[in-house]
Amino acid sequence: MSLEGVIGALLFLAIGIAVLAFVNRSIYPSLRWRYEKAKTTQTHGLSPAAIMALVKVQSLILLPLIGFMLGNGIASISG
Repeated sequence: MSLEGVIGALLFLAIGIAVLAFVNRSIYPSLRWRYEKAKTTQTHGLSPAAIMALVKVQSLILLPLIGFMLGNGIASISG
């Protein structure tokens, strides 16, 4: 485990938290509203909670892992 890997993971975690905050404030309310409106016609489809769970996994787990791997790759290239 290198310092570059940890820095990359922290950087990508910060990006992931920013993406999660953006989605939670701007996209989720419209998803929820559309879902509630579609429930009256029984065409509601996938729950917004499921979509948000996928966004949380991507933002808080996958992005930091990618940042860690990229940071370790940069460390191995630079010497």
